[in-house]
Amino acid sequence: MLSKLDRYFEEVICTICLTVVVGSVLLQVILRYFFSTAAAWAEETAVYGMIFAVYLGATMAVRERAHIRITLLVSRLPRALQVGAVVLADALWAGFVIFMILQTTIYTQLLFNVTYMTPGLGIEQRWVQMIIPMAFGLMLFRILQVYWRWGRDGWKDLPL
Repeated sequence: MLSKLDRYFEEVICTICLTVVVGSVLLQVILRYFFSTAAAWAEETAVYGMIFAVYLGATMAVRERAHIRITLLVSRLPRALQVGAVVLADALWAGFVIFMILQTTIYTQLLFNVTYMTPGLGIEQRWVQMIIPMAFGLMLFRILQVYWRWGRDGWKDLPL
């Protein structure tokens, strides 16, 4: 069960979010074109669905090691320098992710001091914005998970 959750968590949530985006936009087009009206909540739902899908898609790319990298240069280096370059790049990336977790948590905490209701859905903006530090936290977990698995496999190849 945990292996399925580990493998498919981001895919399932991203699929749901993108389905919500498509459904909301399609509904809005149908309402505007055929009925000359609009749903006030449809635009917000599409925007939030896209935001959620982007952040969770980024964590999925971390898990799959699918982010854009310049591997041509790294692949031409000796093994020790290859490992060093990849580990240094990932350490800098992890540092950035930790920085973003801290900053987005501070921002989200500020939202708990004010009341800001979204105009279309009527929900508190703080709950929507919490996806950002949570996604960066999941991204850090996935970075650490890649290195844990690499170590478990005997440090063979590169954590690419």
